[in-house]
Amino acid sequence: MVSNDDVDLLASLRYSNPCRVRSWSPIACCFASFVTIRALSTIDDMLTLSSIRRVPFAASLTLAAASAAPDSVREAPTPAPVTTIADSLRILYIGRPAGWEHYELTSRGDGMTLTSDYDFVDRGRRSHTQLTLTTGKDYALKTFQTVRITDTSRTVIASVEMDGARAKVTREGKVADVPVPPVAYAASSYVPTAQHLALIRYWESHGNPKTIAVVPGDPNPVTIKKRGVDTVGSGAKRVVLTRYTIDGVMWGINYLWLDGDGRLAMFATGGGAGLSFKTVRLALMPLRDELMQVATRAQMAELREITARTKPLAEGRLALVGATLVDATGAPAVPNATVVVDNGRIVAAGPSASTPVPAGARRIDVAGKTIIPGLWDSHAHLHQIEWIPTYFAAGVTSVRDMGSEWPLLVAMRKAIRSGTVTGSNLFFAGLVDGPGLQGFGEFSASTPEEGRAIVRRYHELGFEMIKIYMALAPEVMSAICDEAHKQGMRCTGHVPDSMDLHEAIDAGMDQIAHFPVRGDLTTDEGKKQLAHFVAKKTIFDPTASWGEIGGKSATEPMENIQPVLQHLPRPLLQDHVASLGRSPSDTATSHARLARTLANIKAAHDAGVPIIAGTDEGIPGYSVYRELELYVKAGFTPMEALRSATAVAAQAMRVDKDLGTIETGKRADLLVLDANPLENISNVRTVRFVMKDGRMFESAALWTVAGFKP
Repeated sequence: MVSNDDVDLLASLRYSNPCRVRSWSPIACCFASFVTIRALSTIDDMLTLSSIRRVPFAASLTLAAASAAPDSVREAPTPAPVTTIADSLRILYIGRPAGWEHYELTSRGDGMTLTSDYDFVDRGRRSHTQLTLTTGKDYALKTFQTVRITDTSRTVIASVEMDGARAKVTREGKVADVPVPPVAYAASSYVPTAQHLALIRYWESHGNPKTIAVVPGDPNPVTIKKRGVDTVGSGAKRVVLTRYTIDGVMWGINYLWLDGDGRLAMFATGGGAGLSFKTVRLALMPLRDELMQVATRAQMAELREITARTKPLAEGRLALVGATLVDATGAPAVPNATVVVDNGRIVAAGPSASTPVPAGARRIDVAGKTIIPGLWDSHAHLHQIEWIPTYFAAGVTSVRDMGSEWPLLVAMRKAIRSGTVTGSNLFFAGLVDGPGLQGFGEFSASTPEEGRAIVRRYHELGFEMIKIYMALAPEVMSAICDEAHKQGMRCTGHVPDSMDLHEAIDAGMDQIAHFPVRGDLTTDEGKKQLAHFVAKKTIFDPTASWGEIGGKSATEPMENIQPVLQHLPRPLLQDHVASLGRSPSDTATSHARLARTLANIKAAHDAGVPIIAGTDEGIPGYSVYRELELYVKAGFTPMEALRSATAVAAQAMRVDKDLGTIETGKRADLLVLDANPLENISNVRTVRFVMKDGRMFESAALWTVAGFKP
């Protein structure tokens, strides 16, 4: 019987026929075609999953060729030039097998040529990129080109011609003549993976320079480090891998492993504020679970190193004296207040005249400031470690992840709770979707029994919620919600394509992402919808800031939405942010569409439907502020907007006994602002100090550690 992940595999193999790529050699085509033929010929032997659907192909693709088995024990020497390397890599998209990369590195008389074909399916949409790169004998770059392929078009994404001290750079149709230093290269985002292999070889052959100037960019300084050796497998099939980090091509660190022959074994990326990808050489896929743990350990090592640079200004028994207190209970602000903290908890909060500073407490003068609870982002995707210091710097002390790779999530929360990493409180909604090409994420369910098993697995991992996704069948979705409730969990996420919003709520969804309502909620028909939401106690995280960015006219400057671009790391600005807000609509049309959405959010809020602030990533850290600004633009009071990211968010996660407001007995998670957000909600951007569990940090120093300009 063929499982649904097997269908994904065969479909991606079909889409990725390497013999259609003219730059491929006969050897590479033959190898990849043999993989395809073998997969098709063993279809009846493939395994199905009785509990949790994962990657059965590793067990079923048993190639007769010796090259398909893991390498024997080797040391990991510096890679040496070879005549030809031709490899196939499995693309894992948030843990889900989604496609293939086939690359070939060939020596020529005057240098090397690298060609790569990167082809995967994202929720039913094919994404296909090709790379051609040429170098000198020392891997010095000559030409670089990435191309986006569709059924009807071929579009150059980036092209570089390097000649001495100049580089001709073409990106998105714009041509620039860029001066470059002697140590320079080209790399564009994270796709295809093989470009990073060429970058590592250049770095090795040029004496491991401290930085490499990389275009497209200003150019951007890229740092490569050889971080150590990892091993997978055992006995005669033990494989030794050398681990590298690459920082600066995009926002965040990319990770790359080479085997003893200098061949690409695995690559891991968080997508530069996007989604997580890993590519694993086909021969190593039987060791996939071990490799995922290797990747998680590598990411955690870097995270510990980053957050070790953050030192609290104060901790222990503290008294913050003189600020205006906005406790987010809905009560009026308290001028000239004192908040006393001891052992990570709030022991007193109120007017300074009636709230004495205890003996032995350190008194901190915050006169003229405003104290509010720590903020929440209730719709995050922690696909890379850089989100942890970034959220913390922004004053977001609690984060709900809505679908990322579970090994990294679990490891990050464990490290934060143990104190080895400084970061926000983390809560998780485990992603589950249906089978086939439309599916998303690692875990797929095609039957109610499979859905229930996935819920139990997430519960064992400590997840508080389940995130429903769009390819689930109605009966499977209902079973998932039922099992989640039996386990004490709640369900949120997207409405499956096979259901409408109200059917999904009736089937058990407790919360809904992205506010997918239809029509005008102020009409009689709209009021019927609102009555249903209220009756079912449905909670929404509208991600209005993400909708605003996605629908922004390409003609409108991003600064109109987020006046913070000068603070962003250059790779984040040039890669991620530059890709946002490119709607062909004119500005008036975009604004009108946003206004309709905000009007419906306000109608729901007025009817008593809980609204919680979430961003779905957006511009890291800053989109939380924009979400609150949009709620006020919709008609919320500043207090109501603030509560959506504090008290109401904590209630939605059922942790309001500990978090969400500044009250005696609760955890000391709070912010000190330079200005009062009740006077202007944009003042929430003026974070001066961040306190979590009674440890107070300077926000500007946290931003610096996160790689931003305060």
